[in-house]
Amino acid sequence: MELNTFQKQKIKFTFDFFLDYNKDGAIQWDDFQEMIKRYKDVNKGSLSDADYKLMLASLEDEWKDLKALAHANEDHPVHANEDHGARVHANEDHGARVYANEDHGARVYANEDHGARVHANEDHGASVSFDAYLAMWEKTLATCKSVSDLPTWCQKMIPILFKGMDVSGDGIVDLEEFGNYCKNFQLDCEDVPAVYDVITDGGKVTFDMNRYKELYFRLLTSPSADAGNALMGKKP
Repeated sequence: MELNTFQKQKIKFTFDFFLDYNKDGAIQWDDFQEMIKRYKDVNKGSLSDADYKLMLASLEDEWKDLKALAHANEDHPVHANEDHGARVHANEDHGARVYANEDHGARVYANEDHGARVHANEDHGASVSFDAYLAMWEKTLATCKSVSDLPTWCQKMIPILFKGMDVSGDGIVDLEEFGNYCKNFQLDCEDVPAVYDVITDGGKVTFDMNRYKELYFRLLTSPSADAGNALMGKKP
């Protein structure tokens, strides 16, 4: 399915805003770790440890599916890191530098006293380009008629993204929370009340999880500007 220019722009937004956190033009596992950090900062402790464990599990599934889906498209394969090496995540107090084993294989965990965690290419070392991501969505949206047709990882991420707005945890995003969401995630929203009015259809609709699902689906699939634009901080 060939997406029109407007649809491609929206897919680019979801790539840049929801996935490519380090803004290098590709998706790596580090981007998902940054996503978790960002949501922890935004929610200011309102999400439990169990919530974040669920988020991590969902992102692990998303990463596996994303690599597989992108790799299935022969024109836009997934590329491994050029050095075929390990990614190192050390805690801030330790400057450990770890090199991959020659076989580039198993996952290695450093001593707990030093906090470093190394992921070899097999697990988290791939990089997914925007072209691969776009090709995946062109294929997916060709038969996508409802939220239930979206990839499983995407469906799992919807409640997590919603919680990024619903800081109070009451199941409803109010005007103040939406304004903070736009600010915290650096959305270019010139008129927050006007955009929120679009979301709630002039106060007729509650901005709850169901409304978010509807808008998220519109954001991904609509061929022209509509209420789904509100999740980008824009009016139709």
